[in-house]
Parts: sequence; structure tokens; C-alpha cells
Amino acid sequence: ASRARDTTKEDGKEKLLRKRVRERDIRKLVSNLPYEGLEKMKQPNRHFPGNAIKTTKYTLLFFIPMNLFEQFHRLANIYFLGLAILNFVPVVNAFQPEVALIPICVILALTALKDGWEDFRRYQSDRKLNNTPCFIYCRKEQQFVERRWKDVRVGDFVKVICNEIIPADLLLLHTSDPNGVCHIETANLDGETNLKQRRVVPDLTVENGSLTFSCCREKPDNVKVGIGIESLLLRGCTVRNTDHTVGFVVYAGHETKSMLNNNGPRYKRSKLERKLNTDVIFCIILLFAMCLVGALGHFSWLQELPSVPPYLVPDSHGHLDSPALSGFYMFFTMIILLQVLIPISLYVSIELVKIGQVFFITNDIDLYDEESDTPMQCRALNITEDLGQIQYIFSDKTGTLTENKMVFRRCTVMGTEYPHCENGKASSSGKTDPYLDFFLALAICNTVVVSTATVRRQRVSAPFTVTLDGEERWRTKVGSFRQTISSWRPMSNRSRTSSNCSVLEEDHFNSLAKTGNCGGRKSTGPQTQDTSPSLRYEAESPDEAALVHAAKAYGFTLLARTPGSVTVRLPCGEELVFEVLDTLAFDSHRKRMSVLVRHPVTSELVLYTKGADYAIMELLGTPYAEQLKGKQKRIAADTQRHLDCYAKEGLRTLCFTKKVLSERAYKDWSVSRQGALAAIDNREKLIMDTAGLLETNLTLLGNTRVRIEDRLQESVPDTIVALREAGIQVWVLTGDKPETAVNIGYACRLLDEGDLVINMSSKNKVRRMLIFNTSFTQQSFLSALSSRSKSKRINQFFFCSVTAHFTEVRRYGNDPTGLAPTISLVIDGRTLAMALESDLVDRFVDLARRCRSVLCCRVTPLQKSAVVKVIREKLKVMTLAVGDGANDVNMIQAADVGIGISGQEGMQAVMASDFAISRFKHLKKLLLVHGHWCYTRLANMIIYFFYKNAYVNLLFWYQFFCGFSGTAMIDYWLMIFFNLFFTSAPPIMFGIMDKDVSAETLLGLPELYRTGQGTGEYKFSTFWTAMLDAFYQSLVCFFIPYWVYEDSDIDVFTFGTPLNTVSLFTILLHLSIEIKTWTVVHWVIMLGSVAVYFIVTLAYSAICVTCNPPSNPYWILQSQMADPMFYLTCIITTVLALLPRYPQYSHIYTSKHDTFAKHITYKPRSTQNPANDDSMEKKWCGGPESPLVHWTQNS
Repeated sequence: ASRARDTTKEDGKEKLLRKRVRERDIRKLVSNLPYEGLEKMKQPNRHFPGNAIKTTKYTLLFFIPMNLFEQFHRLANIYFLGLAILNFVPVVNAFQPEVALIPICVILALTALKDGWEDFRRYQSDRKLNNTPCFIYCRKEQQFVERRWKDVRVGDFVKVICNEIIPADLLLLHTSDPNGVCHIETANLDGETNLKQRRVVPDLTVENGSLTFSCCREKPDNVKVGIGIESLLLRGCTVRNTDHTVGFVVYAGHETKSMLNNNGPRYKRSKLERKLNTDVIFCIILLFAMCLVGALGHFSWLQELPSVPPYLVPDSHGHLDSPALSGFYMFFTMIILLQVLIPISLYVSIELVKIGQVFFITNDIDLYDEESDTPMQCRALNITEDLGQIQYIFSDKTGTLTENKMVFRRCTVMGTEYPHCENGKASSSGKTDPYLDFFLALAICNTVVVSTATVRRQRVSAPFTVTLDGEERWRTKVGSFRQTISSWRPMSNRSRTSSNCSVLEEDHFNSLAKTGNCGGRKSTGPQTQDTSPSLRYEAESPDEAALVHAAKAYGFTLLARTPGSVTVRLPCGEELVFEVLDTLAFDSHRKRMSVLVRHPVTSELVLYTKGADYAIMELLGTPYAEQLKGKQKRIAADTQRHLDCYAKEGLRTLCFTKKVLSERAYKDWSVSRQGALAAIDNREKLIMDTAGLLETNLTLLGNTRVRIEDRLQESVPDTIVALREAGIQVWVLTGDKPETAVNIGYACRLLDEGDLVINMSSKNKVRRMLIFNTSFTQQSFLSALSSRSKSKRINQFFFCSVTAHFTEVRRYGNDPTGLAPTISLVIDGRTLAMALESDLVDRFVDLARRCRSVLCCRVTPLQKSAVVKVIREKLKVMTLAVGDGANDVNMIQAADVGIGISGQEGMQAVMASDFAISRFKHLKKLLLVHGHWCYTRLANMIIYFFYKNAYVNLLFWYQFFCGFSGTAMIDYWLMIFFNLFFTSAPPIMFGIMDKDVSAETLLGLPELYRTGQGTGEYKFSTFWTAMLDAFYQSLVCFFIPYWVYEDSDIDVFTFGTPLNTVSLFTILLHLSIEIKTWTVVHWVIMLGSVAVYFIVTLAYSAICVTCNPPSNPYWILQSQMADPMFYLTCIITTVLALLPRYPQYSHIYTSKHDTFAKHITYKPRSTQNPANDDSMEKKWCGGPESPLVHWTQNS
């Protein structure tokens, strides 16, 4: 016993030590090689978990108890289990105790089978993954030996071959690449198929065969140097274009990043499900009321008896319960008898219906994109009906509404604008000039990974293409770079007017000379041929790929990229190898990236920087800053003018700059840079700060017009118009400039010509208040100025601005003539941040909900999700968010329904979404057709389930004729079969396949979608109408047979058989009236249910003589079917029971027909397509007819 206590104490200490080791901020690891072969307690890394994973929830031994425990978290299952147990109490049981267990056991068994199958599939996946082969270094054999993933431990050395998946989180120690680079594909983690580079950890210290790491590496002088993500290979990634790599295991199993991020499927509760729970509570209240009536009725009946009747049998002591106690017991007996009023099978039926709905959605050929071979994906199976209740859509712009296919169109170099034509190859001199630097920046300043097309990739990739602007092609690709520049025709300022600042597309390059030189040397050989193997550029973003391809089109070909160098071939064929001293990666705060290189010809230290225009211009000083003088000021001003015009055309613009550093400045900066890289705490912030120190006083080279075939996607305007007609508010949230976003807004018909556009911007607040706000009085202005706090003054200004805009919006909205123009709102990110503050958010929401369109520009990902949350919570509406990139993930997850588009920005949005589509136009059919169908089907099916289960009212009416004794006139087995088998399949079929309106009608009349918005078809009144209808039908189904067989000598079950048969016919014919579209499946299931009823009942009546003693159902249905009165009773009762449904159905049909006729004659107020209107661009370049200018002048 003492030894056992000591063992238990040691185990407790070991567990506590293991927990403390895992919770340490700094993890210290030791190689397992010196301890190979020793027992587990002597292993230094024994506290860390192994690499085997287990995602299953159950084990074979404990499956039943664990699954039952999980199922009984549902209150409905606990309720029915309690009733089944209650039926075992003799004083309150309503029928045989064993029979009461059948319904709950069937439901639990079906759910357990489903859960067991899903868990078995997870077990198979885990087993396959854990037994995947890998190579682990063995000290005894002095080589890598084949093992399984489950054998990998923290501290092992693992070798990964090309195209194999990494088994654990590894610290990269060695690669077959001489530059120490490993290329990986992270598609299994974030959906990105582009290659990423990882670098070997430099200067490892090896002492006595032991390698020591603590999230850093120790130099020989004991200085700890931090190691970042650039040296970490994550589990689940695939090694590409690298023969082999060797890594040190730092995290294994469930501690790896991929497993920590794997939280399993997200569960969302649909709006319909929340309403359903409320109605279940109403059913419980109704059930208790009926049971209370039964208990009081039984008490009154016993009280009125003159003497004790012989059928009341006393207990063994000859004692009879008092009427009050008997009434109390009868309350529980009635609960058992009428328990079917609560639909026990409803939840299982809903899951089956949703699975069927998902099947039809995913197999819709109209939602399949043939170009990308991408089908529709349903990643959340439990919110399909929410697609039919959407009221607000929040959409990204780039890649969601637009193609996001980057094509280099035009550029501005040194303040002069030039067009672009594909295949424009030019030779270059070795010395530098602004034009050469510009194209070198295009080729160098990026993170594009170069691979050859011959390298086998186990996936399909489509290379980027460069689209022609002009009609003519260069027939010769050889020429002098300076001749090329001189042959460019700059865009004339006279071609730009205040009414049209678009760039003329018909400008082309002139033909080049057929001969050229390179650095003064005449080039020899065929310079137009590219003798290098076909190159594939793996870019993390499409704009980087477009720039590299554009540089290649002009002869500046990116050949190779390593951590220490970049190789570029010039147009003359000469290859330059630039030494890369540092790369300042792009981040969302700086909005730019830089590459510091040493020029191979001049040996200068050159910093090339590219980024968003507003981020770069701030580093130059504004175009009107005093520190820019002379030529630089003119270049910046001209470039800014070009940027503004590009933005108004809906184009993405990037600025390129150059900075030459002295050796001393670089050395001084390098010290702080190395300190930031070596830091362990706040490493990311320190690295960002050092980047900001270098990116100052930049020299502007030019900017590019990288056209995002911002050209809209196909059918986007039609889709937005249809969604609006369906009563859905469409908001666009984008990070682009207001001019770009507004231009796209007009093109996609988010904004119309006649709209009054409110442009809310936080720049020049005081002047804007005085110009725009009619209600911004002098008193309020002086009051705001008197505020001591600057932020308070700004908030007061903004409050007055929102108040003025709100007043104007309300005035236009209350126009009795109905001729007032619709109002749209354009707001930038800075103003939006102020609007979302607690003291202003209510007025902003009130203002925005009165606008037909809202366009948010320059917003961050967090602001996108904040807007969605505010609208959802303040207005209590159903929201949908759609996006295609990683910056849309927060917005997608914040909405009630998140939709990801599998476009050019990777798969992060798809992986975080509930549904995934490939084109924005698919949203139209997904919502207007499938959303409408899913909601109406499920809503009607749930209402029908509540109606069907009111079948137990027959038992309630019978209690008035049996002294409220809890007796049933229908055999208990047939009662159970009635709900489980006879009437279960038709409503499921109804919920999966019914179509109240055809797809063509729903697409042609989007207004029909409005029936699901707000309260929708599943209303409080609809539920109670169905319950009252069920009560009426139960009265008819009970009393007509009662009057037919009154004063006859039939037994109880003979009376109950026509009741059961009539109820079946009434319930099925009621459903037949509700079904709008009949197919072969409908006929088979409906007729099959009737056939099953008669076959089972006839067999039961013939075989089961003593199944339910002391009753005897023998040959009852056979005798009834030989009596003509049985058929006459069934026909008359069924017709009378359904009689109120006929005029109601006729009224519904007539009203819908009128609605269709009304919408068919409906014509939109404006059918003009703004995308084809030439005056649209004039309005946003300062034209006097601009809606925004018109609003400003009137304000």
C-alpha cells in the first residue's frame, strides 16, 4: 500500500511537472539522439506530447455511454426519457412500460448510428494520417530510417522528401538547395497554392551531439538570436521544388499550429431553429393545460359517483385513493398519454431535410463554374434556411464584384505617362537611369518565387497572362532601351479635360529599331528568343505576378530569387545578379514593401520600395509640401494627378520609389535591424519600426496602373439589381480609394444616376461642416470650437454632420409625391471609425438604414467586421457577408451567413465561410431560388409537424367519454407506428423536394424573396392557425365516427380503427393540398404510406393477438373493411375535416396570382446601364451634373 501511494504521488508530480513545462513561455528542447534507447523516464522531452493525433470523440468501449450522455444534453430527449421512466410507475402508467420506451429508443438509436458513422470516418482518417511513412534519423544506424508519423517525437530529426507532407512543426536545419532555401505549399492550412520560401537557421551550435533551442538559437558567444516563421516548416505543408529537407521537431501532435487551429466545424443556430424552440415551449404549455383538464375532469367524475364502481379495484389492503390523489396521479398519466403533442422526431427530420437540401444545392449545375472547375460548396449544414431570410448583404469589391485579374496597363515614370503594350521587349544599358530603375523595381521589389514549368507539381495552375491594350503587336523584340523610351509617346495633357480624365486606350508604342546595343556594345545573336526554360512565377498576390510579367514583357526577366540574391536578365541578354541585403516585408500597417540590394554595376546600395499611393506619398511629403522643390515637386504633382485619374477609372495603383544609401548609413541601420531580428519579445513591432527608419526621404520613380480587370465579373449589375428588388440592402466595404469604389459602384449599379450621394469624409472637418450642413448653425459651430479636447471637438463636428445629413435624408424620405431621388452614402475609413464610436453609432445606423446604398472606402478588415456586427445587433436583421480574401475573413465570420468566393486571393475566405461559390453572380440563384425554397420548405414542414402531432387530440376528446381515466381507443403499438412509420416519410419528402414557385419565376420576380424576410412565413399566427386547424380536424375526425357508431355494440378498438384510418387520410390529404409541385417521388411516398398502413395494420390484426394484453386487436381491421359503413365514414369525415382548407387554399392561390400579375407589370424606375454611360466618368471628374456635386451645392 505504501508503494502504491508513492507511485501515485510520483505520477501526480510527473503530471504537474509536465503541465508546468508546457505552460512555459520559452520552450527548451534537447535532441533525442544522445538518449536514444533509454527508457521514457530518462528522455528529456518526455513532457511533450507525441505526434499521434486523435480527433475522434468516442472509443469502442465507451461509445454507448458517452453518446447517450451527449444526446441527453438536448432537453427534448431528457423530457421523453422522463416520460418513459414515469410510465414504469404503476399508479400513473398509461400503457405497457416497455412500449413507452420504443419512440425514444428509436430516436436515440438513429442519432447514435449517425454519430458513430461520423466518428468512424474520423477514426479512419486519423489512422491513415498516423501511419503515414516518414524518415527519422537513427543514431545507431547512422542514417534516416523509415518510421510512421505517430513515432515522431519532439527533439527528433526528420527528413522530408519533395512533394511529401511535413509531419510536425519543424525548425529548418538543412535543405538540398545550396542557398539554404526550401519551397513549401500551404494549401492544406490556408488554401494558398502559391509557393513560399523558408530559410535554413544559420550558424547552429553543435556540442556533444546535443542541439539546444529555446525559440531562438545560441551563438558561440552565448548571444540568443530570435528565429521567426521564415525558418519554421508547419505540419500539413507540402515540400515543393526541393529534393529534401531536414528539420528539428519543435512541436508535435496536438500542439502543432494546424491542430491548434483545427477547432472543428462551427455550429450556428438558424433563425428558424430559434423560433422553433419557442413554439415547442408553447406546445408544452398546451400539453400541461390539457393534462390539467384531464386531472380536474377525473377528480370531478370520481366526486360525482354515488358509489364505488366495480371496475375501480382497490389495492392489496382494500384501500382506494381519494379523488384528489387520483386526479393528481391522472395528471401524469395524461402527460404520458398525450406526449406525442411534443414532436420527438422533429429534430431528426430537420437534419435529414437539411442534408437533402444541401445535396440539391451542391449539385445545381448553374452554380458550377466550368472555367475554374469549381462547384458550389456547403460547409455549414445547419443554416440552409437562413439563405432565404437575408436582409443585408455586405460585399467586398476587389475579387468579389470584380475579376481581380491583374494586368499591367499604363505607368507614369518621372511624371510622364506612357501606355503599355504586350511583348514590348527592349535592350538596356548597364548604367542606371530613372527608366531602368523603374523596370528593375518591377522585377525585383516583390516576393515572387521563380520555378520552372518542368518541375512536377501535383496540382493544376494557370499562369498569369498579360493582355494587350492595343491592336498592333511588336514584330521585332530587339532594340535599344533608350530608343524604346524615346519612341514612347507621352500622354498629352490636352487629351485630358475636366470632363474626361480617362487615359486614351488607343495610344500605342511606335515600332522599335531592329538593332540595339547593350552598354554601347552591339548585341549579337538572336535577342528575341528566350533560351531559358519556361518560367513559372509563384506570387502571393495577383498584382505582384502582373508586375513581374509586365517587366518580363519589356525584357527585364526575373530568372531566380534566393534569400541572398535576385537574378534579372536585361533586354540585351545580359544577366545582372543583385545582392539582396534585406527585405522589408509587406504588412497591413505600413502598406508597402521594400528590397535593399547592392547594384552589380555601380555597387550602390539601393532601396526599392513599392506600396499604396497614399502610403508612399506620405514618405515623400505631400505633393504640395514645402520640402519638395523644383523638378521633384512637379513630378510628385503630376504623378498625383495621374493617380487620381487612375482611381476614377476603377484601377489599382502602386507607386515605386528609390533611395540610395551610403555605406555608413546602412551599417548604422543594420545594427538596429539585427537587434530587432534577434529580439524574442515584441519582435514583430521592432522589425516594423526598423523598416520605418529606412523608408524615408524616398525618390519617386513612378506609378503603375495595374488594371484589375476591374472590369466587373459577369452579370454583377444584374445580380445587384435583382437582390435589391428582392428587398436586400447591399453594402460594399472596400479598402480602395473613394474614387475607385464609387466608379465601380456606378458600373455595378449599386449607385444610380439619379441618386443623391452623401460623401462623408473626416478631412477638413470644420470647412465641411460649414459647407454641407444646413442645420449646422453658428451657435453649434462656436460651441464645438469652445471644446478643450481636440477629439471632443471632432466628435461634435461629426455629430452635427450626421445630424444634418440625417435631417436631409428624412426630408427626402418623407416626400409625399414619391418623386424624391434615392439616397446613397459614401463614407471613408477614418470617418467610419468615428461613426462607430458609442456616442455616434446609433445616429449613424439610423442614417445608413435610410439610404438605399452604402459604400465604405478605405476600411480595414476589423472595420468590416465591426460594421457587420453593428448593423446585425442594432437593427436585428439577417446579414450575409461575401468576400474572397484573407482580409474578408473577420467580416465573413461576423455575419449570420458567410460566403467565400474562390478567386485570385487564395482560399482563406472559403475555408472560413459557411458556403463557397466561384462567382458573385451565383449569389442570385443561391439566395433567390435555393434560399427561398429551403426556407419555405423547412418552415412549412415544421408547421406541418406540429399540426400532424395534434393527432393526439383524438385521445383527449375520448377522455370526456371514459371518465378521464387515461384510456386509449387505439392500440398502443399502432399509435407508435403512426408517427414513426406511417406519417414520417411524407413530411421529410415535402421538406426536401417541394417547390412553391418555379426557379424561373423566382429569378424573374425577385420580389417574391421578400416573403421570407422579417417574420417570414413561419409566424406566431401561422403556428396557432395550424394548431387550431388541427383541433378542428380532430373534432370532426372524432365526433362523426362517434355519432355513426353511437348506441352500437362495437368494442373500443373497433371504434378506434376508423378514427385512426380517417386521421391518416386527413393528414396525408392535408399535406397533398400543401404540396405545390408533384413528382413521381411524391406519388410513390404518399401512396406508399397508405399501403404501409394497411399492410402493417392487417398483419398486426392477424398475427399479434396478445401483444398488448388484456386487449385483443385480432381481425379488427379485416372486419371493418368488410363493412361499407367503414368506407362511407372515412370519406365523409375526411371531406368535412378538410373542407376549410379548400377556400383557404383558393384564397392563397388567388392572392399569389395577383401578386405575380402585379410584379409582371412592374418596371424599374431606370433601366439605363450606368456602366455604358459615357457621362458617368464626367460626374466623378468634376462635372456639374454629378450627383455628389449636386448634393453639395444644394446642401
